[in-house]
Amino acid sequence: MADVPTISITKPDMESQGTPQRSPSSPSPPGSPTIFDVVKNMEALDRDDMYEKDITAEEEHPNDASEEHGDDQQGKNGFQNEGDGSANTDSPQLSDHDAPNPQMHTVEQLEVASASPDPREFYADKTVLLTGATGFVGKALLWKLLTLDVKKVYVLVRTGVRRFGSTGDRVYDDILSNKAFVALRRSMGPTAFDRMVKVKIHIVPGDLSKPGLGLADEDRKMLVKETNVIFHCGAIVDGSEPLDIVTKVNVLGTMELVDIANECMMLGAFIFLSPLQVQHSSPFEDRLFAVPNQDPYNVIQQILSSKPEDLQSVLDSCRLQYPDAYLLTKSLAEHLLAKEVQKIRENGAYHYPLAILRSSPIGPSACEPLVGWADGVNGFNGTILLTGRGTRVIQPGSGDAPADVVPVDFAVRMIIGCAATIRTPSRDFIIPSPDPIIDGSTEPRRSLTLTDSDSVRISGSVADDISMSRSSSVSRASSRTSVREDSLVLKTNVFPYIYHLTMTNMRCLSWKQAYEPIRQYWMRATKNILPPADAYFTTNTGLNRARTVMNSIRSAASSYMASPSPSASSTSADIRARKRSSHRFSNYIDKATRLQPTIRSLYKTTSVSDTNAAVLRHVLQTTEVDPHSIVPEDVDHGFWRNYFLNACYGIHFFVCAEPNLRLPVPLLGWTCALRPYDVHGDDAGRLIDRQAESAVFSPDQIAKRITRMVTQIKDVLTSSEYQKNAQDDERWLGDMDDSLDDWSQDAAVFNSDKEARMVLGKWRKKVGSHDDKVKIVILNDRRVNNAIHQIISNAGVPKQTAINEANKILVRMSERTQLQFVWFAGHFLKSLFDDMFENVRIQEDSIRRIHAATLGKRVVYVPVTKSVLDPLLVWYIAIRYQLPVPAFACDESLAQLGPLSDIYRLSGAYYVKRDKQERSPLNSAVMAAYTQVLLREHGALSMTLERSRSRSGKYQAAYDDGLVEMIVESTLQSNQNFSATRARVPSMENSPPASPDTPSTIGSPTMSVDSSISHTLKVHRDVLLVPINITYESLPELPYLLNDILDHQPSKQPIGLNKTSSQAFIRPSEAVDRRNKGVESSENQRKFGRVLVGVGRLVSVQDAVEESMRLSSGSVNDPTDESVIVRKITKQVQENQRKALVVSPVSIVASIILYGRSTGGVSFGKMKDMAEWLRAEVIMRGFQIDWEDGEDVASVVLYTFRLLDDSRNIIIEGKEVTDDTNIRVSDHADNVLALAYYANQIIDIFLLDAFFAVVYLSFTESAVTEDEFMDRFHFLVQIFEREFVLNWEIDEQFKSVLSMYVQRKVIRKLKDDKGVSRLQLAANIENNSVRYEQLLFLGSILYPTIDSYWITSCSLSALEAVPMLPRSIVPLLTQWIATHLITGRRTIYREVLSTESSRTAADMFMAMGFLNEISARQKLSPDAQILLHELGIPTSESLIVLSGHSNGEKVQTPVTSEDPAELMKALMAQIQMNRANSNLADLCQQIDSYRLGSTSQRETFQNKQVFQKCLKQIKGILQANTSFAKKRQLSLPENEERLVQLVHALRTSSTPSVSRTRDTRALRRISEAYSLRH
Repeated sequence: MADVPTISITKPDMESQGTPQRSPSSPSPPGSPTIFDVVKNMEALDRDDMYEKDITAEEEHPNDASEEHGDDQQGKNGFQNEGDGSANTDSPQLSDHDAPNPQMHTVEQLEVASASPDPREFYADKTVLLTGATGFVGKALLWKLLTLDVKKVYVLVRTGVRRFGSTGDRVYDDILSNKAFVALRRSMGPTAFDRMVKVKIHIVPGDLSKPGLGLADEDRKMLVKETNVIFHCGAIVDGSEPLDIVTKVNVLGTMELVDIANECMMLGAFIFLSPLQVQHSSPFEDRLFAVPNQDPYNVIQQILSSKPEDLQSVLDSCRLQYPDAYLLTKSLAEHLLAKEVQKIRENGAYHYPLAILRSSPIGPSACEPLVGWADGVNGFNGTILLTGRGTRVIQPGSGDAPADVVPVDFAVRMIIGCAATIRTPSRDFIIPSPDPIIDGSTEPRRSLTLTDSDSVRISGSVADDISMSRSSSVSRASSRTSVREDSLVLKTNVFPYIYHLTMTNMRCLSWKQAYEPIRQYWMRATKNILPPADAYFTTNTGLNRARTVMNSIRSAASSYMASPSPSASSTSADIRARKRSSHRFSNYIDKATRLQPTIRSLYKTTSVSDTNAAVLRHVLQTTEVDPHSIVPEDVDHGFWRNYFLNACYGIHFFVCAEPNLRLPVPLLGWTCALRPYDVHGDDAGRLIDRQAESAVFSPDQIAKRITRMVTQIKDVLTSSEYQKNAQDDERWLGDMDDSLDDWSQDAAVFNSDKEARMVLGKWRKKVGSHDDKVKIVILNDRRVNNAIHQIISNAGVPKQTAINEANKILVRMSERTQLQFVWFAGHFLKSLFDDMFENVRIQEDSIRRIHAATLGKRVVYVPVTKSVLDPLLVWYIAIRYQLPVPAFACDESLAQLGPLSDIYRLSGAYYVKRDKQERSPLNSAVMAAYTQVLLREHGALSMTLERSRSRSGKYQAAYDDGLVEMIVESTLQSNQNFSATRARVPSMENSPPASPDTPSTIGSPTMSVDSSISHTLKVHRDVLLVPINITYESLPELPYLLNDILDHQPSKQPIGLNKTSSQAFIRPSEAVDRRNKGVESSENQRKFGRVLVGVGRLVSVQDAVEESMRLSSGSVNDPTDESVIVRKITKQVQENQRKALVVSPVSIVASIILYGRSTGGVSFGKMKDMAEWLRAEVIMRGFQIDWEDGEDVASVVLYTFRLLDDSRNIIIEGKEVTDDTNIRVSDHADNVLALAYYANQIIDIFLLDAFFAVVYLSFTESAVTEDEFMDRFHFLVQIFEREFVLNWEIDEQFKSVLSMYVQRKVIRKLKDDKGVSRLQLAANIENNSVRYEQLLFLGSILYPTIDSYWITSCSLSALEAVPMLPRSIVPLLTQWIATHLITGRRTIYREVLSTESSRTAADMFMAMGFLNEISARQKLSPDAQILLHELGIPTSESLIVLSGHSNGEKVQTPVTSEDPAELMKALMAQIQMNRANSNLADLCQQIDSYRLGSTSQRETFQNKQVFQKCLKQIKGILQANTSFAKKRQLSLPENEERLVQLVHALRTSSTPSVSRTRDTRALRRISEAYSLRH
């Protein structure tokens, strides 16, 4: 493979906090992956070629087979991997050791290195022996060792006991195929990873249950000679296994490993993992757990010599201290380790560093190898699974006990750090003494309970001492314990060293608090109904036991946990995958159920000492294995809530293999608006988070009522044809009446805290009697008065009539809500969004910025128009985070959305006519005056710049409706005699907006508006516009938008146009049963993914005014100057909206799938590579992306498939999804446009690169002049200015993109002999194929739009046959031509059927001077107008003609200087295109030269004929035997007759041939009309 140049695009500030950068030769963990600026080639691209330095191969041992060693994970609290479960029948003999004297000793400080160690340096030349690598902790430990670039790892692996195959096969199946290692392989590259595995991982066949570990002599000698560090993680953790087998593995196997350690020549550390058994009286770091008679040898001998039927009695004799075999044997192993140390010391021999790490239950990872990563259901993993199932594993009486769960990556760092820091003990070390045996007479120990204020943590700077602050609520029973608490410095020289890995001193949650995120996750993910924490943690133990037994029985019989049944749209692959997942899930449920006794015994309330572990954490700070980079030292409750949510996801995804899941927790610094927590994770419930207290209805009835209302709103949003019926109206109105009545009677509404109500502006008062004051202000406004006088003088109507008309306009327009309605709307929207979306995410910094910037100022929120939910989302976020809550301006069409319009009204919407052509002067005046009054008196508004939602997902130009002018007028008070001295707003105003009836309000209601009467000078506050860009992962209304964009005629009514019934509200007693009926059968349960809210830089009207004044004469009295300010503000808002975009992986994956059309699809492996590359590119360009570091890329891509409706829009070839699985789009118009909508949301990010790529790929030469390249770039940008709403300095943009691709070695700048600058096109399929494919992808972003413009220009060839066309018929004509070109394989892009692009293309051709516009009334005869009206073309329609044809003559287009911008465009077009007479055929050919594949000579030759073929086809449909005009017995001039006939033919061809029933779609699809479905 050719060398592929790479460019590092990783920024230093993108590194994970607390994690030092790796050396080039060491792999980076997926938690903070190194992203390379490459994608796979058409085949598979090996990423190893991108690394600057490869891992040096080392000489392998002759017996090296493959990978890994011992079996089972040994994590914490018995939450370790399943141990080496099979034992040899031959019992190894136990040697007789003398027991040490268990006397008390003075405690001295643990000796640690004075300087912080460097773990990478420590392990660089170390050989590690690892047991239990196939288990949970073992896998995580091996992964981390590989990232530290360890020299070699010997993996002890048991062979052929419970499965067939070699040890190498088992290592691959159990370890290397795990997602953690798959992700590491992806980050390193396949070749580098495989080479590393071959060099570093060496498999040693062995068995912990056999004498000598079952090692071959050669293997034993090798281990003795080379091993430097031993990590003993292997064990049997299933306490229900036979006691003798567990003893052989956990006790004798450990001692066999100690024998090898004693023989090792260069052993630097031996780390033994053990559970932290809090059922004992004093779990301190200088004590061993008590065993019967203080003689572990007798216990072991008794076990090994007993018959199988007698083993249970042996275990029963220890039951008080050890509930199961696992805990007993691990304690026995600790005793034997201590005795071995004592024996070695008595013999005067050297002793290597030895440590026992006792861990609380180990749970899924917090960060690495992947966020939420888990493996198996041992320990806390099983707790999560069973709790989600409904089994009560956590003791109901432990609600206030600490949820002591250690993330596995935290534990691994402590394990690795311990081995790197422990030293050989001094000669006077103390052997840990055993605890006394607890009996009934022993004083009971105190329990540790947590409150929100408890915080036990390390404080102070690093010194010789580690001080510990403890909560006063924690006490211990013995006097020895009291002495420990009185000492600020705890010291010990006990050996073996003992460390307690616990989170009790790191502000962990109580179990009651931890249960809630676990419950929330499983209820949302599986629809299981789980009891709330208050109901779960009860003391009725008898009932709890019965429920536990029943849940266990159900879990054993259940095939899956509330998984949705396969729907009709599910593919056979989906069904098979669900069956496999169901079987796997059942097995895990059964296994976790068997482990319940061990799990339960470890969730206790005893306090735990972790002094040694605190020292170790401190020593590891600033190192590469700093555990506080996993769990911060200043951890808060928010961290732990997020951890438990991600842990549930990890069990669901990594263990149960449930597809289509993503991390439930927002990115760092982001918050979810649907969760009632503040930024610290503490409960911050608002009034909107609770139900209203009703005197009539029960909480269950209220919940059902809200569910019915939510369902009706969703029906309005998701249905293309919302149908009103009397029953729905009755149900909705009755539910609405009941809800408002409940909230009106709820005392909490009026007793809510003052701070929460201050942001409500004028709604914070109960009484809504401000209408009269507002009416007086409006009628005295100068603009309204001028409009009234104009009506009186022009129409001669009485003044009172004009005033009454103004009042009617105001009544229709005004918002009509009040305090109790506002709180209900907030609660309902919370319920609606919680039902529709998985998350509503916004950056915490954005909330803080708005809070700080808007203090004492007025605010206008300006979201990009994407959904009818936009204003409601903005409104909800404002009330959730106590931002100024806005009233919002809506077009009158939105007042006809049925139930949704009612919610609009309750949220403070006011309706205006946005079309200036439809507004009378009086309507405009009232609208401006009311907007000004509302902004000043309420303090916050919301509006949009675009006219309507984009049908294609692209940005739209601002609509000139006058709203921005009204905002500026409200700030400048330009309807008065404005003086520039009043433009500056004092910064001292920092109070919230005043209510109309507060003392701070102006004395006269006309004072703030009509200063022409009172001449009172008032300085008004600044207005800040907040640009907002909302990203929907799945847009609810998308089906309607696609219908609209594909249909020939736009829908006459938007969704839900039917008006809400005006009948009176119906009381609940009249229709409760009828309302309950029908809603429960609703199947509309689909989630629409996440909502990502981006907030751009705020725009100040005051700053814009001051800047304009500096650039002008210092006055803004001139209307022209004010229009400049309006344009400037509009431009700034739209630019900041674009920069605020939060990219969803859905857009990235959709664009990759669409790119695959040119190659027949994209493999899943390549898709993952390209997705990672695009993610890096997005971050490099400074945009936010909802994709967390360390998140599994496969899960991200599979999740997007679900949101992209993979059963309809995507074709997945094969039974299972592997890296070789081919993914392609279902090539139908509606499927393609659905994916194109999401792909277009990121087109703005890569648009400059796309222009460059298209121009680059349009050349066949290997070198071109820079001027020629720039000319093509100029033309392409110019022709798409309106399509993408560009405001570029083209020359600057060209220099920028050219410089970037010179750095990427795609372009080389040269000088020829004449000094002309030339560009060498260095990337092609043979040379630098990776960069070349990147260019192909970037070009694919633009190619569909190019084809749309090309086909539009071809369609306008009709003007050669019909000199004039109705403007609205051009999209229909373009679709008709496009269907023939698609059928003829002249284009592969179904996006050409979009009416939006063809309409914009015609407008652009007109602006460039190719077309002119004339009035149909002036040009056509009355008979022609009548016929066109019959065909749906109004008489007000304008006609388009070729430039120079308006008078019937073909002359050169005159260039006028009336509009300098249009003049420049015309001149540029003529110069660059070398056109003589604005020839459309030349334009068509020029656009064709940029299309995909245009460089092929055959393609170019054929495409040159397309324009003439289209003209020929158009002429063919005009040659009817009897024209439409003659059928109507009308005689028309030839041109008019041809025009009418063309319109008639297009209308006829677009009519469906089959009649539709009421239940079928009312909106016709263009793909059906033209039979494009094959």
